[in-house]
Amino acid sequence: MPTRSGDFQLMMDELRAVTGYAVSCAEPALILFERAQPDDPRPAAALEAARVFAEGASRSRLQRTAAADAHRAAKEASTEPARHAATAAGDAAAAAYLHPLAKATQVRHILGAAARAARAAELARGDDPVVAEYVITAASKRATPIVLDVLRRYPRAPQGSSRVAELMARLDSLLRDPPPTARVVDDPGPFFHGTRADVAVGELLTPGWRSNYGSGRQSKHIYLTATREGAPLAAELARGDGPPRVYRVEPIGTIEDDPNVTDKRFPGNPTRSYRTTEPLRVVEEVVGWEPPPREMVQHIRERMGELAELGIEAMDD
Repeated sequence: MPTRSGDFQLMMDELRAVTGYAVSCAEPALILFERAQPDDPRPAAALEAARVFAEGASRSRLQRTAAADAHRAAKEASTEPARHAATAAGDAAAAAYLHPLAKATQVRHILGAAARAARAAELARGDDPVVAEYVITAASKRATPIVLDVLRRYPRAPQGSSRVAELMARLDSLLRDPPPTARVVDDPGPFFHGTRADVAVGELLTPGWRSNYGSGRQSKHIYLTATREGAPLAAELARGDGPPRVYRVEPIGTIEDDPNVTDKRFPGNPTRSYRTTEPLRVVEEVVGWEPPPREMVQHIRERMGELAELGIEAMDD
């Protein structure tokens, strides 16, 4: 069933897809509101109202009322992260009322929840823009073909001076523009890989296994570094029951910059951190390597846990 007349047609199933997308982007940030305002159910109710519509219920006053209530909760929130998290929830419910009008302001109904969630996460981690970039990148990967098709019917997100407007424009660009070509690396090595797996010399380390990090999802790449400090840290952080191990490895094919490092924290890749979709051959096990400071490992583990609560983990395109 189409929506009311406008500059183009929007089908109800398309609105449901857009609303479901907004919910998936806003939901990880809800914890930031609930920690600050544990007795206020309005943002959670807004997400639930949006979810039931996305899953097939009729659109009704429920979504409009819940969105308004969540936005009121945002105004009353005691912290800035909580304010943006509540607004994200309200924007998710309001996504059900995306209009088929070719105006840039309508893009907020599609991308606003994600931009607000990214701002909430950024502020919660000391106003760290790298955190926002991870959230926005994750949001770009959640978009379904239906959501992308709907987005392309509208002008680009409006330019604005606020950080939320900047984040929304960044997400809009990630969704519309072709990704940059990965830079193929010409580094002479030697290269190292840290893990807890017991691997024999001559064996191949291949991508496609469940990652040792984050949610443990299947990894499309395998990672390596040309610095002796990086592999021991990776080995210490890796999951598994065995002892941490460091191997000197030889890439079988081309390698490229690890975007988790170069695009986010260390532009230019001074850490010489790389990845590849092709195997690594184990040349030797490195013995006698110096482990990283225990305090550093613990700090990184805690940070990874905090980011995981917000739905943030390393990217593996």
